[in-house]
Amino acid sequence: KDDPKYEKYFKMMKVGMPKDVVKHAMQRDGLDPDILDADPNQPAGLPLKEDPKYQKYFKMLKMGIPMIQVKHALERDGLNPEVMDQDHNLPASAAEKKLKKKKIPKKKDTHRRARLHWNTLTKVVRGSIWGKIETDDTLSCIDIDEDEFQNLFQAEIGNKDETPKNEKLAKKGPAVRVIDAKRANNGGIILARIKMSHDEMADAVDRMDTSSFSSGQIESIIEYLPTKEERDSLEKYMVDGGLDAAAKFNGLCECEKFMVSMMTVKHAKRKINALLFKLQFETCLDSIATDADMIDQACEELKHSSRLRQLLGIVLQFGNRLNSAGSGEQKNKAGAFTLDSLLKLNQAKAFDKKTTFLHYIVLIVQRNNELLLNFDDDIQGVIKAERVYWDQCVSDLEDVENQLENVRRISLYEAKKKAGHRTPKKKDGDDDSIGDDKGMSLEEEVAALRSTQTGLFTLSAIKGVSALRDKVDTTAAKFDKLLEFFGEHESATKKQPQELFAIFSKFARDFKKAKEEVARKQKKKEREERKKQRAMEGSSSKPKHVGNENRSQPRTQPRTETVAQAAARKAGEKSSTAPDAKSSAKASFRDQGRHHRLRQVQNNARSHHNGSASQPVASNGNAESAPSNRPPPLAPAPSPSNQEYNPAGTPSSKPPMSS
Repeated sequence: KDDPKYEKYFKMMKVGMPKDVVKHAMQRDGLDPDILDADPNQPAGLPLKEDPKYQKYFKMLKMGIPMIQVKHALERDGLNPEVMDQDHNLPASAAEKKLKKKKIPKKKDTHRRARLHWNTLTKVVRGSIWGKIETDDTLSCIDIDEDEFQNLFQAEIGNKDETPKNEKLAKKGPAVRVIDAKRANNGGIILARIKMSHDEMADAVDRMDTSSFSSGQIESIIEYLPTKEERDSLEKYMVDGGLDAAAKFNGLCECEKFMVSMMTVKHAKRKINALLFKLQFETCLDSIATDADMIDQACEELKHSSRLRQLLGIVLQFGNRLNSAGSGEQKNKAGAFTLDSLLKLNQAKAFDKKTTFLHYIVLIVQRNNELLLNFDDDIQGVIKAERVYWDQCVSDLEDVENQLENVRRISLYEAKKKAGHRTPKKKDGDDDSIGDDKGMSLEEEVAALRSTQTGLFTLSAIKGVSALRDKVDTTAAKFDKLLEFFGEHESATKKQPQELFAIFSKFARDFKKAKEEVARKQKKKEREERKKQRAMEGSSSKPKHVGNENRSQPRTQPRTETVAQAAARKAGEKSSTAPDAKSSAKASFRDQGRHHRLRQVQNNARSHHNGSASQPVASNGNAESAPSNRPPPLAPAPSPSNQEYNPAGTPSSKPPMSS
């Protein structure tokens, strides 16, 4: 009874109006009158959790997505996120009514936010790619890092960076030149490359002989066919004067001789155009058919690529998330965008002046579905079809049809002339008038065309051109359906196939380049992290000390010394102490040699003393008179108590030795 939709009907019953009258009023207003038979104190309508408008958000809760992210999704889609704080069993209208009663003060936004200035479509057609994106449940689970998103695409107000303005480049207009003064000279140069006389060229054109010329030669000489003014001047020159025609002809330049020779051929311009058409017909038809096949294949790839559809869905979600960020009034989400908005992703950047919107989309795709990174594999035909100018193909086909009509008429003229029929006289100043084919039935025309070689070619060409026209019309209709599939059919200017394919081709190149730049940035970040980790491991390893002397010495190496630096320092200390150890070893060896020599001298002295005591006495009995050549005995070796340290390195007694 408190529902705004049914409140007035309960008031009518409260006033005393019959229930049948109130039911009739409800039925008149398009409402269900059976509501009055239910309990007026119970809620009317679907509960909030079963309402189609909020059903997908409750589905996200069942999948385990946190409530904060569900509220972000509601805010992104232009709905009030506080509705999730209400009773989920209440009708949606009642929950929304409670929120309307609460006046939420608008907070002033303190951050600048990057915006994607795309062109949105107001109408989403069912069955289009945007309609499929809207019903794709996998796109609702795309994970976007909120902290990273805010760091990249928002900045505090007042930190606006000034960017230099791009200088406008002056465009130079094309130069237009008129070559009338050099016509004769240029014509002589072109005609000199064709190894045929002027009469032979005129005869080949008259017979429309395709074996005498190439298409390039025909295209070069067709420019130098005489105009009406040149024809009149040459006729006057050849008629006037006293000289004969041969002398006057020899006095002309090469280009003028060619013009005079072509003046003898009836319908020269029509015949030379027909000759060129016969030479180029097969190549031209194959080229148009190939272009139509490429357009057809590109349309099929764009319409059936699931990876492209999912990638466009991610771009749509990113744009809605970007444009609906920030506090303030609720903004409606966009259901679609124009395809040329894809090219703006590579131009707009985040506030770090390095990360473009396309870089961030690549990161989102890497984190959610890496298969989408190679979406360009699905549209290889689109990239090739970018070089096909469809309007030029249609124009070429129309030229083929016009040229074929010219060949048909010239073939009928030649057939009538061959059969002996009267041909129309040329009008004054009109050399190409061949009349019309009125009065001939279809059977007569076919029979006339079969009588000449050019006529047989015409009948075959008509079948090929008719089949090609059907193929071109089918391809054009398929492209119109593709425009409708992408929602581009209602634009002010209709896009040509090459314009639409160029958008996807450039977007694919930009996406590939952004993918490579993101990969390089990630590799660089990993190298820096590994380098930082190695530096931390080197600083944690301390050098070992050997001996008490090293412990007493002050620390000379920094605490952040790496393992390689400690090894180099120890090697330097070892090399610096090596000479001291060697000198001490030499001194010890010299001391040992001195002690050995001293002991040898002492032993010799003892043996000499013992020998002198056992000598025989002389005959006179005087021992002293006996001569002796031996040296006097040495003094006995001093006791250790009488020794003192000699700086020379030999021990000595305190009293000096006697000689």
